Amino acid sequence: MTTASTPLLRKKNAVYQNNVHHRGQVKTTLKSSSGLQIPVSYWVLGLLAFVTVGGAVLQVIDLVM
Repeated sequence: MTTASTPLLRKKNAVYQNNVHHRGQVKTTLKSSSGLQIPVSYWVLGLLAFVTVGGAVLQVIDLVM
């Protein structure tokens, strides 16, 4: 007894089946890397923004007084 496959499973099977015939030119992963990649973590980026914006605010306060 077999069950009907879901559309998601059919799609993944089709991608895999197309990938099999490439013989040596297969990607290391089937997932797309469309996300934005930054070389530093969000903590470092936030710290850098805090230091630069905080320095600018202190300069403006010093200029006003």
